[in-house]
Amino acid sequence: MVSLLIQFCKNSWNCVKSEVAANRVMASVTRWLKEKLRVEVNATKTKVAKPNEIKYLGFGFYQHRENKTWKPKPHIKSVKELKKKLHDETIRSVSTSIKYKISRLNPIIRGWINYFRIGSMKVAMRELDGYLRFRLRMCIWKQWKKQKKNGKKDNNRNKNRKDTVGNWL
Repeated sequence: MVSLLIQFCKNSWNCVKSEVAANRVMASVTRWLKEKLRVEVNATKTKVAKPNEIKYLGFGFYQHRENKTWKPKPHIKSVKELKKKLHDETIRSVSTSIKYKISRLNPIIRGWINYFRIGSMKVAMRELDGYLRFRLRMCIWKQWKKQKKNGKKDNNRNKNRKDTVGNWL
């Protein structure tokens, strides 16, 4: 199955069975847009491609093994963007409580899951779950590493300690 992606005001995606049919449809649609609507079609954004090569509204597509149908999933770039947001919210050097960090993460994760809920995202969510647990664990370890002074100075406590392990215990 070959697809034709035409971006005009809003995205439109025409599915046809063969590449020859896709080229024919693309030529007729661009001709119709030029003649009837007097709109110029951007040739760099218009392409003939297979569904697994297209990013459409944040979704990528894959062919199901058993019944050979095309199914939506979050695109790789969308997953990377979410990882970047999660990374920015779980920076170790920002001294906020874990509860506060989790309260900031919850709307981001819920919104992302609600947007991509029609797609298959089991693998992506398993990977993101591990990544987020790792980031939160790093923040907790960083907080454990800091001394709690309670108004007193304890100079002898860690005077000769050399920390060679770091946060990766």
